[in-house]
Amino acid sequence: MELGGASGAPEMTMEEAGRVHVHWTPRDWMKSEKELLVFEQHLYLRQPGYVTSYVTGKYLLEKTLADWGRQREAAGEPFRLKDCFDRLHAAGNIPISLARWEMTGLDDEIRELSRD
Repeated sequence: MELGGASGAPEMTMEEAGRVHVHWTPRDWMKSEKELLVFEQHLYLRQPGYVTSYVTGKYLLEKTLADWGRQREAAGEPFRLKDCFDRLHAAGNIPISLARWEMTGLDDEIRELSRD
């Protein structure tokens, strides 16, 4: 691996990247899934924002769970994770910000999206 290549960023071959991937993937999954390793390397190279969508989605989901839970607590109702996910699934396949609005009535994210 060359540190500070032409771009100024660390550069490595696909083989070197594969070894890093195998080493840092939990449960040794990549050690027995060489075809998956190559597929994932190419997927992430072709779609550089792919991984960040997981992080963003996790953040938005946790925010929705917290808001819904705070509202249950304020109303003196128990927080049951199953109830929250039942409501979320009932909202359908829509953006999480819309589901949060439907579940909690909180429209701050929607207003932010529709700002001029």
